[in-house]
Amino acid sequence: MKGNINISLPKEVEIILNRIMEEGGQAYVVGGAVRDVLLGRPVKDWDIATSFHPDDIERIFSFARTIPTGKKYGTVTVVINDMPVEVTTFRGEGRYSDFRHPSKITFLSDIIEDLSRRDFTINAMAYNPYLNEPLIDPFDGYSDLSRKLIRTVGKPEHRFEEDPLRIMRGIRFCAELGFRLEENTFKAACTHHRLLSKISPERIRDELNKIMAASNPFESLMLLYETGIFEVILPELYQHLSNTGQLAFKAIKLCRPDTVLRLAALYCCIMVQPVSPLHQTANGSDFEQSAHRLADKAELVERSLKRLRYDNKTVHRVMQLTSSFPVEFSSDKAEAAYQIRKLMGNLGIEDTFHLLELKRAYLLTAGQKGESEKMAALTSMAHEILARGDALKLSQLAINGHDVMASGIGINNPQDIGKALRQAHEWVLMHPEWNDKELLLSKLKALYKQDKEK
Repeated sequence: MKGNINISLPKEVEIILNRIMEEGGQAYVVGGAVRDVLLGRPVKDWDIATSFHPDDIERIFSFARTIPTGKKYGTVTVVINDMPVEVTTFRGEGRYSDFRHPSKITFLSDIIEDLSRRDFTINAMAYNPYLNEPLIDPFDGYSDLSRKLIRTVGKPEHRFEEDPLRIMRGIRFCAELGFRLEENTFKAACTHHRLLSKISPERIRDELNKIMAASNPFESLMLLYETGIFEVILPELYQHLSNTGQLAFKAIKLCRPDTVLRLAALYCCIMVQPVSPLHQTANGSDFEQSAHRLADKAELVERSLKRLRYDNKTVHRVMQLTSSFPVEFSSDKAEAAYQIRKLMGNLGIEDTFHLLELKRAYLLTAGQKGESEKMAALTSMAHEILARGDALKLSQLAINGHDVMASGIGINNPQDIGKALRQAHEWVLMHPEWNDKELLLSKLKALYKQDKEK
């Protein structure tokens, strides 16, 4: 069956294969390109493995542009018709002393040995259409594609000890392809997951982002929890996931694959924890204690995201969304519209829609269809607010500080100018039609006149 496989290659790839073979070398398309073509997926990058050394590649492709991308590791990028193709010498690898890079690279002349160093069987196939047996598949990756299975090349313990990030890569392939981890690969992931503490936070973050971006990340997020990976990479979140992980993972699936939105959906699990009733104490009111607890949770979110080196903007937006998640919208239409306008001013337009989507996803996951429909109605209301052009921020008021001062407010106490503008902003948030210069100044003068008479 494998002998009948016929992969359509870009002409640039064919030129490279033919040129190397004409010079007496071996050349194969390898890795993700073979996997994705066999799955009917679009190919992002074409990679070629060859028996020729980098110097040979630069020489025989002198008519094209070559880039010594990773020449010491055997890789030269050949650019033909503006299409870059990485051409890498068959190689073997020594121990991974830093859990990422092999301590020693050995150039080889055999494609099987080269494929034997790769991570998973579905990535350890090679293809050359000019051979009698075009598909080279020593580890039965083709069969694993059919079985929708992620299995390591060789013993999973060895592969994960070389580079523990392969554990997350395997789970990421499960998310992207809709595959499952082979049993021994899963067991090795459970046994070796703590090695991920040796991996740079940036590499872990990038894999987590790719898992979260999958169309259906639920099963893979469950794998991150079941293997213990969340305990290593996000320890602050792990204890909360033990109670509400499935709820959070299902909510993530219902959210659009936006990094900020889905991260917020993950961290919102800390906002739906069951809490004991608060009691009045000498330290303050129920409200004050609740505010302190919310601040503690926001700090947890910040600490956790910074652990994985997320940028400050992403951290801030996720914190804002999770902190706003507990908001309860009024059943009164005018009051709810006021709440939405206020949120748009504070969170921004995009994240206000994100918040509504978050709440709807969690409500749907919890089986509260009626409440989720309320969120859908509020989303429509938010679109109407935008379409009308309602004022959302202080800067959108029909008046400014000069207008307030010209009306006689703030002459003796300049702080009254800011107070007056904030009051006008509140009025306009509740009554958008009041955003008129004469009306606002008239109401402010009447208000401050009353204050003086008191």
